[in-house]
Amino acid sequence: MILKTEEDMRAFGRELAGTLHAGDWISIDGPLGAGKTVLCAGILQGLGFSGEVASPSYAIVHQYEPPEVSIAVAHADLYRLDGVADLEELGLADERSDRITLVEWAGRAGPEYTVPTLSIDIQPQPDGSRTVQMKTEENDATD
Repeated sequence: MILKTEEDMRAFGRELAGTLHAGDWISIDGPLGAGKTVLCAGILQGLGFSGEVASPSYAIVHQYEPPEVSIAVAHADLYRLDGVADLEELGLADERSDRITLVEWAGRAGPEYTVPTLSIDIQPQPDGSRTVQMKTEENDATD
């Protein structure tokens, strides 16, 4: 799909939130400035969060818990991690059946770390729009 504005990305995130369930692991990749955090903000808004969503680049993981969201969410940014060994310390792949896990820069973890429920790739276009490609765990590509 093609999203033309930042608000379109947020709206897509809000819509996507209605399809997510506890236990889902959402892999979100794309270059710097692609809109990964904007998408996550939309998802969190769709789950009821009304505050500001910041990239967890430095904290690595931000946790959102009910009642501020309808389902617990771990929002991670793996940009600064060196590899899977660093991930083990975070415990992101540990028991996660009680939350949704949103992972920016998920490709840095490598495919052996965890199989995502949904993979999202965001690519900026010369006209300022973004192409968004989604792939489910079953490897069914959706645009």
